[in-house]
Amino acid sequence: MIYLLIAGSLLALDLGIKWYVENHFTETDIRKAAGGRILLRKSYNSGMAMNLLENKPGFVKWLTAGLGLFLLVYELCLLAKDGRTVEKTGWALVLGGACSNLYDRFRRKYVVDYFSFRCRWKKIQNIVFNLGDLFIFTGSILVVFAQIFRKK
Repeated sequence: MIYLLIAGSLLALDLGIKWYVENHFTETDIRKAAGGRILLRKSYNSGMAMNLLENKPGFVKWLTAGLGLFLLVYELCLLAKDGRTVEKTGWALVLGGACSNLYDRFRRKYVVDYFSFRCRWKKIQNIVFNLGDLFIFTGSILVVFAQIFRKK
């Protein structure tokens, strides 16, 4: 159950930040954090990562809903097994981030992104993320490592 609590907490954290950004930022606001290395801004994404399939928001919504449902069922089945702590944690991170973005797709019709990394490469600096995206990325890395190093 701790893993579902982790996923739910991450979901609540990301949705809380998205609410704050929606209510306290305009689309032209850019604020600096972490000594200017992180740029806070409000951006909308109706597609998938980096606006992939942006012109098909209905398809993206239902595709991610199907994947989210599959992920939830898989996580519940995994929780019934002993051990596999790293894998369970990874999937909890992925589930929390995915649910946050899925909530946005159904409630707002777009995903709210709110930070980017300041760097010399403008193409990278222009990619805007949310914590849910980082949870998905980090959780995926944990799952891969868990699979590679799992004792058979």
